[in-house]
Amino acid sequence: MSAEGFKEQDPTFATRAIHDAQDPEQWDAMPVVLPISLATTFKQDAPAEFRSYEYGRSGNPTRTTFEKVLASLEGAKHGLTFASGLAASTTIVHLLSAGDHIVSMDDLYGGTNRYLRKVADRMNIKTTFVDATNPENVEKAIQENTKVC
Repeated sequence: MSAEGFKEQDPTFATRAIHDAQDPEQWDAMPVVLPISLATTFKQDAPAEFRSYEYGRSGNPTRTTFEKVLASLEGAKHGLTFASGLAASTTIVHLLSAGDHIVSMDDLYGGTNRYLRKVADRMNIKTTFVDATNPENVEKAIQENTKVC
């Protein structure tokens, strides 16, 4: 039974966090416990003909497993991880088109704030910054062309 006001606990959460995406059959070397891949270049069959991975920074077994586990825990089809929050923010903005609009909290990381004001704005992706501690401010800032809140 969950405490009042709290979401009921998922009894499969811990098991999925430990075991999802861990099947040794998915890897050529079949490790039972996936080793951590920090940085490496993966062998290619020929120039620009790689199998699953090319360079550790563009993808590796550790990150793939982590993304699959996160997706499972969130009940999602896919999961993505990034080296930083700004990398994630940049990727989201690059999914938008000129003329799109963002509603953002006004108290956010300085690098993201500068990116939205100086870079996204030059791409004609406009941002309205609001005090998001009051949900009404977010609602009032939504425009017809708002794609991200």
